[in-house]
Amino acid sequence: MTIQRKQLGLGTLSLLVLAMGFAFNFPWGKADFMISHYLFNVLNIPIYSNGTQGLHIPFVVAALFWIPTLWIAQKNRSHYGTSVARNVAAFMLVFCIIGPIITVVDWFVNA
Repeated sequence: MTIQRKQLGLGTLSLLVLAMGFAFNFPWGKADFMISHYLFNVLNIPIYSNGTQGLHIPFVVAALFWIPTLWIAQKNRSHYGTSVARNVAAFMLVFCIIGPIITVVDWFVNA
């Protein structure tokens, strides 16, 4: 009996893109260095929608990683790791969409 394993290929790249998306907003080291906050400060873009609170914009921008992950994993389903990458990216993309909707609805209700 032989066990067939999924092959490595372009679809496996979806795991790397997924990991890059998590690394984008992950606090690194004792100083809690975040790549997203550093890039936003360099580009002079606010991190939160309302000063020091509100919508965390880098979390929404992380959708730039989740969408290609879904696309790559969907096109290459037979490659190693694509089902995990597709499911996790879809889960994170739902949060990137629902979070801002809840925040905007809250602004309208409490305005």
